[in-house]
Amino acid sequence: MKNMNYEKGFTLVEIIVVTAVIGVIISFGMITDFRVLETNTFQVEESVIVSTLEKARSRSMANMFESAHGVCYIAPDYVIFREDEGHCVDGEPTNELVSANTNIASNPSTTFPTLVFSQLTGNTAGATIHITDGIKSADIIINNEGAINW
Repeated sequence: MKNMNYEKGFTLVEIIVVTAVIGVIISFGMITDFRVLETNTFQVEESVIVSTLEKARSRSMANMFESAHGVCYIAPDYVIFREDEGHCVDGEPTNELVSANTNIASNPSTTFPTLVFSQLTGNTAGATIHITDGIKSADIIINNEGAINW
């Protein structure tokens, strides 16, 4: 009987199959990660809007600078303004600018009305801010007592 020697190792076909399987697994993982990133971006923008509204309402209720405060959107920022300085104008030295995600804030379906919170009470006319990124959408509701529901 002839003695056969087999060399140990992997064939080229086995290496290609394993590489292809690993590539498929990684591609599914990347697709999932991109969806999570888009969801987080939308939720972060919603949180930025709510915190900006709460900041303006808090300043009004604290009677900061003895004036009412409001919020509006002037691309590319949300603007917290003092009512005694007039109205929502970009570039006023007393205004505070909060960066907005322009993909969401500038979307034609997004509505952001100008809101002014009354001194000491924080009351407002009430409004609904509708935000969307083209896929997801949400409403932030501000009632006439200034409560923010999201």
